[in-house]
Amino acid sequence: MSLPESKSEAVSVAIEEMPPGQASSDGKRETFEAIFPGNLPFARLRAWALRGGASIVQQGLFAGSHFLMNVLLARWLAPASYGAFALAYSFFLLALSLYMALLYEPLLVYGAGRYKDVFFAYVRVLLGGHFALLLPLSLLFAFAAPLLGHFYTHELQTAFAWLALVCPFLLLMWLFRAVFYTQLNPYAGTVAGAFYFVLVPTLVWLFHALDILSPATALGIMAIASFLVCAGCLYSIRGAGQAANPRPAGMAARVVSDHWRYGRWAALTAMATWVPANIYYALLPSRYGLEGTATLRAMMNLMYPLLHSFTALLTLLIPILVRQRERESLERSKRTTLQLVAIYVPAGVVYLLLITSLRAPLLNLLYAGRYNSTSTWMVFCVAMLPITTGVIGLLGSALRSFERPHLAFIGYLPSTIVAVFVGVPLSLHYGVSGAATALVLSDLSAIAVLSICFASYKEAKGVAA
Repeated sequence: MSLPESKSEAVSVAIEEMPPGQASSDGKRETFEAIFPGNLPFARLRAWALRGGASIVQQGLFAGSHFLMNVLLARWLAPASYGAFALAYSFFLLALSLYMALLYEPLLVYGAGRYKDVFFAYVRVLLGGHFALLLPLSLLFAFAAPLLGHFYTHELQTAFAWLALVCPFLLLMWLFRAVFYTQLNPYAGTVAGAFYFVLVPTLVWLFHALDILSPATALGIMAIASFLVCAGCLYSIRGAGQAANPRPAGMAARVVSDHWRYGRWAALTAMATWVPANIYYALLPSRYGLEGTATLRAMMNLMYPLLHSFTALLTLLIPILVRQRERESLERSKRTTLQLVAIYVPAGVVYLLLITSLRAPLLNLLYAGRYNSTSTWMVFCVAMLPITTGVIGLLGSALRSFERPHLAFIGYLPSTIVAVFVGVPLSLHYGVSGAATALVLSDLSAIAVLSICFASYKEAKGVAA
């Protein structure tokens, strides 16, 4: 990201990064100018560092709790049981992807743009939409549970039934997190993340001590923690929204129309990203049992610490790029995206080298020797994924901030094609190593097409129809 070259540029950039409403008066501008004089070229970086740091801490807390839970489940559950949890969780990720497409992502874009002046009324509309969307989704999971019992174990069938029950609570937490990100206020989300980080591993340990830990109760643990955190978030948002303007007439219909216009493309993109990332969890049991699914999930846990930390910045990036595009130019948003790619890739390479060089002691530490027989090639492929997935995330987020979700879908589509026509035979023939190889190939194809879409897009004229 470029540094300011003059006093006026330094002040304008720093004010741009202030939360909405704080740069509206000349008095506040003069005060900020006195605090950050023109000879301090790092004012903009400081604003990014503070918000980015809080965002990383928040994401680290939420992701760290899931990472610890997965490590504990992999250590304490039999491989087949952990495989059942991994497969059920992969279907939850499908629900999460669709939810993010229809509610989470549009909130990041529209909450920072067209609904910023009626933000809390907008959030109230989305809360109603949350339950309207999740009721049929939960019913679909409930009907699918008995069918899965004919193809998989009873343990997976039970886990799916629990998923139908707890899915609304698991997803509601993501809506609140998007609210905090859209306000460029990740600090509140950090507090919520701290509670979640304490609750989840503690409950996993307690359920294990009581000898009731299973794939189904693991989902229940996530739901209990999510419900408690959401209660606190709802109280916080409700208090802030009491001073906001009342909801304008016809706002609900406009919000539904805007979210559907954006979300229909984002939902297709969600499907295009879910298939290459999760199809192997359902495919491997056909030849290698749920133990194969457990091994793949255990190895994928290695990529999440870096990837989740980056996702925190990625989520914060969308509303920032929206503001840059509206206040300055499309080229400024593009330049910021490319600068972040240049920063992130070397960090991913360092992470790759650490994971591959420490493979044996790391697996022994995490899983007590249970998955030590995993090949070096598979670990290398998994360690590559934070790099490829991160670049995909940056390019995709930029296209979403341009309000061009159809371009993001076009960019992600090749990864699905590669997964189906290359990944399926690779995983059936080579097992978990073949699945890991296919994941990298799918990502590389998506990067190629997303780069073309990103480079060729010239101007934003509104949301794609």
